[in-house]
Amino acid sequence: MPVTMRLLVLFLALALPALAAAHSWIVCTDYLENNGWYWDEAKCRAWPRSAHRHNMRFGYFGLHRGFMNKLDNHPEETALCRHPRNDDTEYTDLTPMAAYYLGQKVVLTHPTKNHVADVRCKDNTNIVDTENLIFAVDGDEDPCCIDSDKLIVVEDMGISPYGPDIDPVLTTTYPKPGFQNAPKFCENEADAMGTYNFTIPLDMKPGRHTFVWKWIRSPTVSPFTTCWEADVFATKAERDAHYTATGQSTVDLWDFYQINTIVDGQIVDPIDPVDPIISG
Repeated sequence: MPVTMRLLVLFLALALPALAAAHSWIVCTDYLENNGWYWDEAKCRAWPRSAHRHNMRFGYFGLHRGFMNKLDNHPEETALCRHPRNDDTEYTDLTPMAAYYLGQKVVLTHPTKNHVADVRCKDNTNIVDTENLIFAVDGDEDPCCIDSDKLIVVEDMGISPYGPDIDPVLTTTYPKPGFQNAPKFCENEADAMGTYNFTIPLDMKPGRHTFVWKWIRSPTVSPFTTCWEADVFATKAERDAHYTATGQSTVDLWDFYQINTIVDGQIVDPIDPVDPIISG
């Protein structure tokens, strides 16, 4: 093999793992299982903006197909959302918009892309998690950028435990705050499912809102964002009426650790939740 080719192969071998660890995005904007172990498309009730363009519903969970949005170089000057807002074209019957109610706990899912400190499969426990925020947008138009004063913080979802001197037990204790909440990470380091949860504020004005997820994995790396819209209702009954009219399930989400007894990482006493019935 020519020297230049060997150098290229070596470069790719070193660079691709770093690239794989460097990104993520939100796959589902209303998932019916909090702190779950494995992605299940049938548990996803709503999707991000433009999910249909990138085959998010039926594509491989950890494959972004151009969906990822990283605010490179000058985050304060970079478009916050991967695609401009257009509610009539960016959602479909198969990738519908979310519907929330005041006080609802909302679960989001994302692929881990190698970025979890778990000593069962990682020697490096200094895998940084810096910021995990949910914003709501003030107004009907996309904000210009991550520094826009139209972004209102809905919830700080915390950061995952990490560090060179961290107690190894903390890296294997789930659920975790922040990005690294992925109990089955070691089974598929690139594409394991991680989950977040946040709560719709009780003082949020009912109506349609744009939400934005922002993740900073390291202070030296530009933020990652995902945008989506949701109709926010005053009560669960109103939200349920909307989902019934659109053929969606009205079941409440369940927490994986509340319906299963886990011993040494194995389910020993499962309780089956009500199966969701998802349209499409």
